[in-house]
Amino acid sequence: MLKQASSEMRFILVLCAVFSVRVVAGTDWPATISMMYQGQPISLTLYSLQQDEPVYTHSALANKGLRLGQRVLFRHSRNLDLEQVSALSGRRFARVFELEQACWSVVLTPSARESLALIEQLRRTEGITLAEPDLLQVRLYRDSGNSPVTQAKANAVRQQLSLTTWPERAGRGVKIAVIDSAFSLSDPMLDSIVVEMHYDIDNRRALPAKPDPALLESDTLHGDASLATIWSRHPDYPGIAPDASAILLRRDKNWTSDILMSLQLSYLTGADLVQAAWTLPFTQQALTEALEYLSYHGRQGKGAVIVAAAGNHAEHLDNGFSLAAQPQVLTVNAVSQALKWPVTGHQIAGYVEVPYQVYSSATGTYSLAYSNTSAATAAMTGVLAAVLSVQPSLSARQLSQLVRHHSQPVFRAQSMMQSVQNKRVTYEQ
Repeated sequence: MLKQASSEMRFILVLCAVFSVRVVAGTDWPATISMMYQGQPISLTLYSLQQDEPVYTHSALANKGLRLGQRVLFRHSRNLDLEQVSALSGRRFARVFELEQACWSVVLTPSARESLALIEQLRRTEGITLAEPDLLQVRLYRDSGNSPVTQAKANAVRQQLSLTTWPERAGRGVKIAVIDSAFSLSDPMLDSIVVEMHYDIDNRRALPAKPDPALLESDTLHGDASLATIWSRHPDYPGIAPDASAILLRRDKNWTSDILMSLQLSYLTGADLVQAAWTLPFTQQALTEALEYLSYHGRQGKGAVIVAAAGNHAEHLDNGFSLAAQPQVLTVNAVSQALKWPVTGHQIAGYVEVPYQVYSSATGTYSLAYSNTSAATAAMTGVLAAVLSVQPSLSARQLSQLVRHHSQPVFRAQSMMQSVQNKRVTYEQ
């Protein structure tokens, strides 16, 4: 269905996951399992059962859990004929991300218990170099949270970021992949947006540019707010990069395989920027390799930029496994009237001023206050798209350096744009 990805990445060989034989009293599920994280094994502990499926956790995951269900991820050589693998006979499987010499595929099973058995079979199969559960990331319990509450007025995003002079065709020639829960595209100020792809990852189907509400199972508020921040043509609330092209990837559930497929489609459609204005507590080995591939081989070797939200609750990224902690992403935090959101860590590239006034599908007007690190991430994505439309030769690494240089302490988008326009930019070697 999809054309093959470029074959210019080194092959990464990682040991297979090993499942403990120790069991929790009263159950016959493994008490611990070992997963790969950035090429190293870590141990997860059985927490509970959800719908008769085991949920594992780690002290660094706080109130988040990893549910082992009816899917298995495995890495295999590109030339391996999966139709000839006896362990996969009669099962549904599909490739979800292609590396240089290897691929990641997902296979469906009838139960979580059979997933464990299949993993053991795949580990013994020639040509398969890693097999792990395809984890569904879930909340273990409701956390009242410690996200800041700001009383700051929501302004147009350009006003909030103090953008006084901005390129007339901001975003032109740049492709942005937005991965979010759903998009209604009902905002009339988005009528001119160029949508190159609108795809439902969860249900594996293409969506029309303006889908019938019956097709949308999830709330579109978050996705619509992101689109307004970047693409709005409203005269009073203009988006930051309205001339960019959009690749809209609807994904509501945090299955690793679904995120892999989102990244694969971003790569195949030539996305310059990939926006992840949401949090992911645990980054499986497959995602590490996909992020690395995009950051090196996206944009014809200049690297696609994955822009990720830092999150809204107190957390030190350096001690965790989240998407925002990965070295291949550009992590964005929020600030409002000098009040910083509580996430910390070396991976944070900048603090972006929020909130913004954007389109609300409930009122049909620009009456929604869009805030937190989701809003900050959308704004950063738009700024980077505008910068790339002025200087498309910038690499992912150079863009990251620019953001950090102009984030002392709060991100200064106007200053960064002027530096690029006047070519007063130096980069670390």
